[in-house]
Amino acid sequence: MAVTPGISGTAAAAPVGAAVPVAALGDPGQESLRRLTALETGKAFQAQVLSRLSNGDFVVGIADTAARMALPEGTRVGEQLSLTMVGREPRPLFLLERPAAQDQAFVSPAARLVSSLMKDRPASATPAALAGAAPLAAPGTPLQAAPLAQALQNSLEYSGLFYESHVSQWAHGARSLPQLQREPQMQFLQIIPADSVSELRVVQGTPGLAAASPADAAPPMLDAAPLIRLQLDTLEQRSVSWQGELLPGQAMQWEVREEPRDPAAPAQPPAERAWQSTVRLELPALGAVAGSLQLQGGRLQLALRAQDAGSADLLRASGGELALALEAAGLPLDLMTVRHEPV
Repeated sequence: MAVTPGISGTAAAAPVGAAVPVAALGDPGQESLRRLTALETGKAFQAQVLSRLSNGDFVVGIADTAARMALPEGTRVGEQLSLTMVGREPRPLFLLERPAAQDQAFVSPAARLVSSLMKDRPASATPAALAGAAPLAAPGTPLQAAPLAQALQNSLEYSGLFYESHVSQWAHGARSLPQLQREPQMQFLQIIPADSVSELRVVQGTPGLAAASPADAAPPMLDAAPLIRLQLDTLEQRSVSWQGELLPGQAMQWEVREEPRDPAAPAQPPAERAWQSTVRLELPALGAVAGSLQLQGGRLQLALRAQDAGSADLLRASGGELALALEAAGLPLDLMTVRHEPV
């Protein structure tokens, strides 16, 4: 940016492009020129746009003097500028540093898709929940911990919420194709191994798989928007919510959440991260109850809540048996609390 001394200062050119000298404001000001040429080369200076002239140039105050500069369109009187001294001969030369205009920012198609999905989702502080397709236990079946735990795990693992990471695991041999086929994204296509077809195509972004469907019928398509919103909620909230039935007609809510970490603290290995799992349900004998497990590094804390006072007393009386059962499962209990309060 070339500068020409004027009555009280200098002149300039546009950023990025070649330096452009401008005419003087009037009689040369030797004191202004002396001040400008005395500035340290390579040093940045804060300047302010003082006024705009009739020919479109601007008067800029810098280093206790003034300069006339040809600044980019959109410059406003009063705006603060950052100018770097880059040369003195044959006249003072400055570089104008300005952030790119917002309307020049590039937004990728993927970013626009994410933005539209986030904008269209319902306004709620509570993230949407996965819906259980069927009760976790069949009517008349004894409720046992191991089958229920496996059913809950399957409801998350094969929900499609973690589909992309599971595809990566499959690509590295850590997950089988039958496991991948249980995801909703794969169930809408008939998938066959790539080595059994002569022509390969990419299916749902998964290389090495080919879609086989009747020539006269298109396969049903998955409405991916709700699932993508759930994935975005999970990334933002660091939690997953599930709603379904323990038994037919017996509602159950389940939430798994990663506890927030101190950003200033050192990174923790996965085994040391803190997780909280909360289950809310209606039991025939106890009524509305909720249990929250907090697990970190193999250490467990349990908080139970019961809406009925008698149920709370019963849970307290059975606390010793529960602690022994958890210890036998390899999860020694550090702390257990039971409260009578709304669930």
